[in-house]
Amino acid sequence: MKLIILIYQENNRTKGTNGKVYKIEIKVICMDKSRIISLFGGIILIVAAFLPFFYFIDGWYSIFEITYAVLMNFTNNSVMQNFLLQVNPSYGMAAMILALIVAGFLLLTIGGLLAIFKKAGGSIAGPGGMIVLTIAGFLYAGSMLLGFIGIGFYLGWLGAIICIIGGAISPDKDKSKINVSVNQQQNVTTTGTPLGSNQSSENLKSSSGTKFCNQCGYQNKKDTSFCVNCGNKI
Repeated sequence: MKLIILIYQENNRTKGTNGKVYKIEIKVICMDKSRIISLFGGIILIVAAFLPFFYFIDGWYSIFEITYAVLMNFTNNSVMQNFLLQVNPSYGMAAMILALIVAGFLLLTIGGLLAIFKKAGGSIAGPGGMIVLTIAGFLYAGSMLLGFIGIGFYLGWLGAIICIIGGAISPDKDKSKINVSVNQQQNVTTTGTPLGSNQSSENLKSSSGTKFCNQCGYQNKKDTSFCVNCGNKI
């Protein structure tokens, strides 16, 4: 995907002549394939965090819902103790599982946002979040993990893989824009002969008894050090 912008400017910088300076600026803004892939992967990561992810305790919940429940009841000791016992008979193991789920949710959403706003930004945080959530699933369900994972889990891994591909396609992450500037200057002499014509400036300077100003093109005597017309040193 390319956007080409052409800017044409004309201004009169010379003095006492009709010499004009033409400036053509071409800007090419490229949105390469890796950027599009990363954007797509980031959207999938964020959507996955809000879809049914695990069968947790008594039903299907997204990791957003589990994280929200943990953070809202974190200061309520009785509710948290009951919550931990439902997750695992061991308080330490239950706390570890919940901590991994909260960390995985944060990594998944941060990775998704980075992938949307920055090329290859989610290629680390996104997969990292899914690894953490997979570990949490194994600690919770063990070998029966496949029966406890929902569509959010599969979409999360899909988005993480897409982000990795987007980051691997283009290792140079700084070339999201290519700016090409072309400056063309044309100075017209008082005799009507432009410097850009087939007659080179060397041939003009070699004319008998004359010397041309390289700024305004005025024809001066050979022994002149400064242009009579514009005062430029020649």
